[in-house]
Amino acid sequence: MCIIVSKSVNGSRILAKNRDRAYKPSLEIVHTIIDGVEVVYLRDTITDWSEGMNAYGVGLVNTALMVGYDENEKKIVKKGGKPSKDGKKIRKALSQKNIRDVVESAITYEGGIKGHTFISTPNKMISIETTSKHNPKFELHTDDTVRTNHGHLYYNAGYTKGRDYLSSKLRKISAEKMIKSAKSVDDILPLMRKKLYKYKSNLNMRRDTDKMFTSSQLLMDLTNKVFKLTYRENRIEEFYGIKRIFPKGYEPKIKIVVTKVSN
Repeated sequence: MCIIVSKSVNGSRILAKNRDRAYKPSLEIVHTIIDGVEVVYLRDTITDWSEGMNAYGVGLVNTALMVGYDENEKKIVKKGGKPSKDGKKIRKALSQKNIRDVVESAITYEGGIKGHTFISTPNKMISIETTSKHNPKFELHTDDTVRTNHGHLYYNAGYTKGRDYLSSKLRKISAEKMIKSAKSVDDILPLMRKKLYKYKSNLNMRRDTDKMFTSSQLLMDLTNKVFKLTYRENRIEEFYGIKRIFPKGYEPKIKIVVTKVSN
């Protein structure tokens, strides 16, 4: 139940996301080297979900099309004792040095990453749409792009009817309208938090329903190699901070900015 965005503004290529959960996640940022590649990723310590960018300027964000799993993720993990493999798949993809290899890893490694996935460099953005029932389909984008939780290339993927489908459609339309008005990188996340409907309406980009709420936002400036996390302190269990794991003397290339908001 998330929104992902790709946008160019003031010469910067941006990937951004509103992350919606049915539980309060515990979060950490990991800044390290994987297979010789500097990466930064946000990690949900409960489910191991991860997404982020690398020092080659390649970033990855994802939103679910298998929405039943997404809504019950914490319960599934606790009951089965094992988190989803998606975090591992995403970290593996981010350890590749170019967009071609990141895409190849994203669709093949341990069965591939399902849902809507944006993989981007400062110059090129590729979207992938796939589920356990649908083979990967790809699009190359030059314009600003938004995906939520219904199929774009597969009409029968994700939400297909009812209030949840309406929510997915209207959140996509709202995000497209809002990001179009962004004049700077710093405008994007506040615009994606803007409420256009009643406070508890599931049609809002920033969710605050009894069933689902927006816990955090992620923005990656791939051009300038900046990783920004904004989290809602009343909507997460705990933020464990930034875990940096580097060889002695290594100078990181990616800057990290963390902001907490109260609403």
